[in-house]
Amino acid sequence: MHELGLSRSIAAIVTENSRGRQVRRVSVAVGPLACVEKRALAFCWDIVTEGGPLAGSLLEFVDAEGDVFLVKEFEFEEAA
Repeated sequence: MHELGLSRSIAAIVTENSRGRQVRRVSVAVGPLACVEKRALAFCWDIVTEGGPLAGSLLEFVDAEGDVFLVKEFEFEEAA
């Protein structure tokens, strides 16, 4: 199940770029030829982010073309 590795990589990218800010949502573009099972990726995301700085963040999917797989954007919680 390479979705576990993909989830870890996405979490590392987002954590590095969030600079300690709380992340609300992560959007990933996935094409039909990317060989990624979205349900498996979402399941792995919950496991990988549990108890860490990304805990509770939503992994959202955006349809893409071909074999595209990329972190499209992520949204931060607003500071109170």
